[in-house]
Amino acid sequence: MRCPYCLAGQGRCATTTNSRRSITECTSCGRVVEERQSQFHHLFHLRAQDNPLCLVTSDLPTLHHQAQPNNAAAAAADDPFEPTGFITAFSTWSLEPNPLFLRSSLSFSGHLAELERTLESTSSSSSSTPSSSTVVVDNLRAYMQIIDVASILGLEYDISDHAFQLFRDCCSTTCLRNRSVEALATAALVQAIREAQEPRTLQEISIAANVPQKEIGKYIKILGEALQLSQPINSNSISVHMPRFCTLLQLNKSAQKLATHIGEVVINKCFCTRRNPISISAAAIYLACQLEDKRKTQAEICKVTGLTEVTLRKVYKELLENWDDLLPSNYIPAVPPERAFPTTVIASGRSSTSKVDLVEIPVLFGEREAA
Repeated sequence: MRCPYCLAGQGRCATTTNSRRSITECTSCGRVVEERQSQFHHLFHLRAQDNPLCLVTSDLPTLHHQAQPNNAAAAAADDPFEPTGFITAFSTWSLEPNPLFLRSSLSFSGHLAELERTLESTSSSSSSTPSSSTVVVDNLRAYMQIIDVASILGLEYDISDHAFQLFRDCCSTTCLRNRSVEALATAALVQAIREAQEPRTLQEISIAANVPQKEIGKYIKILGEALQLSQPINSNSISVHMPRFCTLLQLNKSAQKLATHIGEVVINKCFCTRRNPISISAAAIYLACQLEDKRKTQAEICKVTGLTEVTLRKVYKELLENWDDLLPSNYIPAVPPERAFPTTVIASGRSSTSKVDLVEIPVLFGEREAA
């Protein structure tokens, strides 16, 4: 048995407080891992019994007795071993029902018991209010929303538990009337993901939760104002998203190291102040692939990062304006920069970008991908 929450391998037997059901708790985190339900069965087993039945029978006259003379018959009458009037025993079999009391146990996953225990404190704390049933329903909807989105994104259980705790804390300080429970639960999950520094973009969370990004951003502000939260430092940094993007694109370590260096230089020197770290990461990956001679198209990078090809080309063009400051000092590219990207773009980046260069760049990109 292995705990799905903390991956520990030891459990202890316990019983629930209300229903008194038998459960197995993890000795490490205390969560319910398994639940057992016992049933009593009353059966009547047919048991065969052997009862002896004794009968006294008389021997029938035989032809041997009739053929004997009178003196021989008189002598046989005085013989004590004459088999007349012997006792014959018969056995009778009967099937009688005997009662048996059996107990069977059925074990299944402890997710429902864990949900019951999670919502138990909510129902007990709100039992005195008239809208206690509404609060329990809202908490149940939020819990299921967080669990569903976390399972789609492959997040750990600690993150979903922390997100549900943030949702409950927010509900205790603000009113949920005329507000979306699912959107607030998704915003709580976003905050928990940022605090755990998990590489998940807002677009991925929006698709998994089926909630628009603008609505999630609106409820993130509501959550932050209610709990007075501040965005964690470097929760959306290059180092968080870059390893995951490079892994999905199946890039080697040299290309990943170069892309990470380019992205960090862009952030530290403020070359693209209007761009978010995800856009910079995508453009840095595309630039590193050009220098490392890795054939990755814009469509492949955009599919992984969630950007559009137009945005990728714009950020990539901004990086080329300072390309000589982005590379490490001792770096030797596999493809010379003159071949990796157009020379007209390099010249325009070092001097001033003209209108002809702005029109020529997308065409050259298309030619490179077609080639």
